[in-house]
Amino acid sequence: MAERGSKAQQELSSIRDTIESIWVAIVLAFVLRGFVVEAFVIPTGSMAPRLFGEHLDVRCPACGYEYAFGWSAEQEQAASGWPSSTRGSRATGFRVPSGAACPNCGHDRPPERQIAGGDRVLVMKYIYRFREPEPWDVIVFKNPQDNRQNYIKRLIGLPGETIEIVHGDVFVKPRKGNGYRIRRKPKQNVQQAMWQVVFDNDYHPSLAAFAQANDSRDEAERIAPPYWKPVGPGAERWGLSAVYGRRFVFAGGDEAEVVFHGRDNTFLPRYGYNVALNARRDFELGVDVLTDLKLQTVYFPGAPDSRIMLTLSSFEYVFRGEIGADGRAALRVRPLGGRGEWKPLAEPVSLGPLRPDRGHKVALTHVDLRVTLWLDDRPILLSRDRDEGLAKGLVAYPMDYSALKRRLAQARAEVGAVPVPQPTVKIAASGGRCRLRHVQLLRDVYYTSPRFQRGPANGPDGELARSIGLAQGDLGWGVEGHPITLRKQREDRPDDLDQFFVLGDNSPSSLDGRLWSLAAVTLRLRDKAGQSVYQLGTVPRYSIIGKAIFVYWPSGFRIPGLPRLPIIPNVGRMRLIR
Repeated sequence: MAERGSKAQQELSSIRDTIESIWVAIVLAFVLRGFVVEAFVIPTGSMAPRLFGEHLDVRCPACGYEYAFGWSAEQEQAASGWPSSTRGSRATGFRVPSGAACPNCGHDRPPERQIAGGDRVLVMKYIYRFREPEPWDVIVFKNPQDNRQNYIKRLIGLPGETIEIVHGDVFVKPRKGNGYRIRRKPKQNVQQAMWQVVFDNDYHPSLAAFAQANDSRDEAERIAPPYWKPVGPGAERWGLSAVYGRRFVFAGGDEAEVVFHGRDNTFLPRYGYNVALNARRDFELGVDVLTDLKLQTVYFPGAPDSRIMLTLSSFEYVFRGEIGADGRAALRVRPLGGRGEWKPLAEPVSLGPLRPDRGHKVALTHVDLRVTLWLDDRPILLSRDRDEGLAKGLVAYPMDYSALKRRLAQARAEVGAVPVPQPTVKIAASGGRCRLRHVQLLRDVYYTSPRFQRGPANGPDGELARSIGLAQGDLGWGVEGHPITLRKQREDRPDDLDQFFVLGDNSPSSLDGRLWSLAAVTLRLRDKAGQSVYQLGTVPRYSIIGKAIFVYWPSGFRIPGLPRLPIIPNVGRMRLIR
């Protein structure tokens, strides 16, 4: 009997331990969710192409490039002037994404696809109790226009700063500073995350697919996809047909060039995620021209005297990075159009001979008013800022905030307008033979400068907007010509709380700080004296929930026979958020 009682007690003790363990796990889960980490679902594509809302995963039938095309019930209902982007069977979840266009080749007849849900992300809460928010962090916060919603955007401006977007870049004037400085990405992994495709030659488009989509080969050639072509003297020394056009081969000899040819809209800040037919409404033609680019390739030198040159242009300047099999590298600049001599942007370096039996990744970047030559993902030469070069009497990057504003004013002049030129993109080689593979042209995020499309709404939420006289057609907050100054808490005014400025990476389709015309009544709009303390277009410090750190559940795979259940995790698209 004693043994039976002992066994019963052991069983009860085991059950009790199990129940206690479950309750401890539940309590810990609630503690983690409340104070450490919380999961959120991305509702929209304002951060595309890094973070997706509800969308269609599309594979281009012309070039094979995979991209996401934004879809939501609200977009379907609100669409006007273009075919429904979601024709298809609701029962199976399939849609025909008309209005989509491949961001790589421009093909606009994608096949029917199934709907995918938004990315699910983990957010580190209260991290900003231990360190200050930093520019370019991706943060989650309460929407200042409606505190019942959570938004995710990229942090751009800090308290006390004045922010102005000029030609797609962010310029900052510190609280106690005299002039504007460009806000560069502080870490290479942040910039790497923000590159997006202009044309990837590994996804070589088929002209036959364009002919099929446009009913004739003549029509397909008229709106041909982007392509590379040898031009000028020595063009015959380049062979571009190897591996279905994916490999460039130089036979050796004097310098010869391969030139990139784009479509009419190649250098507009367009997104495959957005409806292509609305693209031109969102941009200022002749001004919003992409010039922050990255040209990269894998270089296989075939002889000791082989040498390649990568060329990019911005406005009236051409930049060229050079590197040879002997390891000697140079970075140069000259005026657009071949006028004048090449001048050094940096002192040439010698890195030692490159191994002829392996590929070397070579890249030239022009981003945030800086030119950099890269070898195997390491920066080896970079340009000096304009003010630094002028102070030292050296050749430096030719533009700064003031020069850029003057040039854009010329582009907008009613008489004798000088539009921003389309970029020139070239690859040249000289000396011994070489091969190039994985030729890519990428571009940085370009923040547009929109205007308010409608006036403030009636009701209590519109009080602050009405009081400052916002109207349709006014410039958005922080855009060119309308900088925004962010308030910083002062010791003598404890109610004057810190404010931040945020933008979405999908700039043409992001409802962010540039266009907030309302303030939720739950915000601290005024201090005890009745003075306004909230600046429209900003995020107060107390509204920040935390920093987005990881996509733990991208849109999943579906079980065969159960198309509406994407419950198999797509592990390959799990990623850190930069």
